[in-house]
Amino acid sequence: MALRHQAQRIIGATFGRGARGLQKLQARLVPSTGRAFYLVSAAGLPNYGDEFITRAWLRYLAAEHPDVDVWLDCLEPGRAAFLFADAHPRLRTTNTLWQLTGLIGDGDPLEVGRTAERLIRELGTPRLDPGLEAIRTMRSVHLLGGGYINRLWQNNVGLIHALVAIKRAFGIPIYATGMGLLPQNDDSAEVLRRVLPEFDLVESRDSAGAQLLGIPLGVDDAFLGITQGDVFDGDASSPEIMILIQGDLIPDGHVDGLLDAVERFVAGVGGDRGNPIGFVEAIPPDDSRFYELVRGRFPQSRFYPFSYLWNIGLPVRPGQQWLTTRFHIHLLAAAGGAKGAFITGKPGYYDIKHGSLVELGTGWSNAGSTEAIDESGLHATGNRRFAAHAIECGEAKLAVAARLYPVASQAG
Repeated sequence: MALRHQAQRIIGATFGRGARGLQKLQARLVPSTGRAFYLVSAAGLPNYGDEFITRAWLRYLAAEHPDVDVWLDCLEPGRAAFLFADAHPRLRTTNTLWQLTGLIGDGDPLEVGRTAERLIRELGTPRLDPGLEAIRTMRSVHLLGGGYINRLWQNNVGLIHALVAIKRAFGIPIYATGMGLLPQNDDSAEVLRRVLPEFDLVESRDSAGAQLLGIPLGVDDAFLGITQGDVFDGDASSPEIMILIQGDLIPDGHVDGLLDAVERFVAGVGGDRGNPIGFVEAIPPDDSRFYELVRGRFPQSRFYPFSYLWNIGLPVRPGQQWLTTRFHIHLLAAAGGAKGAFITGKPGYYDIKHGSLVELGTGWSNAGSTEAIDESGLHATGNRRFAAHAIECGEAKLAVAARLYPVASQAG
């Protein structure tokens, strides 16, 4: 126990920007004890929001359980091995369950569930069987939060069925935290209402999903990361005006409308083409697409690539004014004291996501959709109390984490 506490102090001391020191802990930690934890996330693309959430959970486990192996099942395990090399000293990466759901496909929801249960219980998929056998030895299997399980990416709903099958077959506890499960159609919603109660803990990050599927309401898992520090870059000279228009939400025929909206936003918050304006990338290289379209209109602009956000921090400070389409940028920038406005896309998806943050009290303006900009919302607003509320949300998520991963003294 003393060695564990020593390791926790070492880890805490290394949680500076980039957490480089964690790579040096390998030889100083006690041997792995007991069964491993198994996490499932949409990490590895990379996508800043999904990576941020995944790193938050890995850091939490590094602090509380540094001597327990952690498996991360994600979209791109090779990239993830590098992205999270500093986050946990005993991390291993795979894509077993993601490959399983791709193999099963997106057919009838009930048939998907039956197929998942058969393959997990009986095996029979030689390329996946070693990973599926290993899952049988895990302490728990945990779907990390995010908006990747819904009707937009129907295959991914198979992850829900896979976890239920794991619990049914082997009695392993299963969790799903901070989930964005909308949109669903009537059939898929009915199936989820049947299987989600089998989770030992499940929560929706938005009230609409909680109400539709009959599950508890929680908050997004990114709030866990807010409690760990080093979210922001600490640069007091970063631009006052910040923009992130994601590359996959630039509809054909509406490019000029978005470009004009950015110009009107900049003018409306008191900026002009000669003032520095920051453009941010959350998914490389997709989000650089909009910056390439607009950079000629703003010669003093500065580009913040994903690598800057990941290694140095999000360029957020109080007093800034943001315009973004991305949900996690809305969440984190508001938590950092910035005002802003958001633009939505994919009806039934991004409007629900941003709406959940408005319900939490960010105070940001709704500037409409990528297809139909709402001029009345194309200005930055905020709530000076939200930064404190974000910490409260983080503390609530810490309580959930402690419940899922109790240390020996907590477990009694």
